[in-house]
Amino acid sequence: MTAFAGCREKQKHLPQSGGAGILSDREKWLQYLTGLLLVVLMAATLVLPGYATPLREKEQEIDQTRDELSDLQDTIESRNQELAGYYNEERRLLRELRRLEQNVELLRREIAQLERDTAKTEQAIAVKEAELAEAEALVAERDEFLRMRLRAIHENGETAFMDVLFNAYSFAEFLTRLHNLKLIAEFDQQLLEEAFAMRTLIEGQKEELETQRAELQEMRRQLLQRQDELGQRLASREDFLARVMAAIDAQEKAIEELEREAKRVEEKIRRLQEEMRRLSAQFNPSGELLWPIAEFGPQYITSPFGNRTHPITRRANVFHGGIDIGIYRSRWPGSRFYNGNPVHILAADHGVVVMAGMEGGFGRMVLIDHGTLPDGGNMATLYAHAHTLLVSPRQVVVRGEPIAIVGSTGASTGPHLHFEVRINGARQNPMRFF
Repeated sequence: MTAFAGCREKQKHLPQSGGAGILSDREKWLQYLTGLLLVVLMAATLVLPGYATPLREKEQEIDQTRDELSDLQDTIESRNQELAGYYNEERRLLRELRRLEQNVELLRREIAQLERDTAKTEQAIAVKEAELAEAEALVAERDEFLRMRLRAIHENGETAFMDVLFNAYSFAEFLTRLHNLKLIAEFDQQLLEEAFAMRTLIEGQKEELETQRAELQEMRRQLLQRQDELGQRLASREDFLARVMAAIDAQEKAIEELEREAKRVEEKIRRLQEEMRRLSAQFNPSGELLWPIAEFGPQYITSPFGNRTHPITRRANVFHGGIDIGIYRSRWPGSRFYNGNPVHILAADHGVVVMAGMEGGFGRMVLIDHGTLPDGGNMATLYAHAHTLLVSPRQVVVRGEPIAIVGSTGASTGPHLHFEVRINGARQNPMRFF
């Protein structure tokens, strides 16, 4: 049977708009009394029990605390991303510092080698200077010897030289003396020339060593300059690394504090939820439910609980786990309005909204947990095919509170309410609880 099968049968019990269209005074008075009684009944059912207000307050506090926890988690995530950036920067700096330290160490080795080479060169220069001093002394000695010899010849004149030659006993001795005098003069000249040549050689070697020393000193100066530059860069990187590590330490401490705060908030939520459960336990449903649509009573049930022919697939003996309450559509077929106003679905008893949203064939639906019955079973009610939902999950509702507007969402043939009662999760005939 469709959601509206049988509604037309009920229309004969309602005032018709044909004929003169004028209601009798008695009918007007009955409508007035019916409306007044309906208002009084709805007002009575909407009076909040003493524990519903603190329960809603707990619910609001939980929502606020969840928002606080969400903000904390977002902050922690943001801080962790910043921390990851700091870690990357730290690793990059450490790699750069290792390269710089390696370069500085290489420069130190080069400078040490240059200093060793310079020391050897200095030693060689010192040796050459000593050799040069000896050579200069030898040149001076030989020069002085030749000077003395020349001075003696000059002072004694040519007579002494001639005496040496002409005092020979024979011509052969004369030639021998003449040859010897020539050899002496040549030897003296050779000694002097050798001394000058040695001094020239040593001076050249000394100049080469001094040039080498100057080159080594220049290389050492350049290396020291590079070492100083690398040292400054190394110090700068170390300072930057110290600041990054300080930022990492501060960030880690901040994250630890945020995580501790998140744990405190989570514990607060757990405590509030426990308090909410204790308050929810006070619902103690009696098992007697309120009819979920005030304007349309049991006579508007279009599909009862149990097996039926499915209104859409037309399959026979399909189990129907609830009741369908059809909506009288007045003069607009398919309308979810009654006398121009939306038809509200009411909470059948106090409870907490477990689900509120689109759920497949149920369309927009609400599931309310009403707590534990006196016999120990847990009661829940389900409201399906709504057009608009007026509640959200975890919201506390009271008996008779509007929770949705009748519609035809999901697997539906027209505006109606599919209503279920579940005890410990098993669907029961709702008519047993009214």
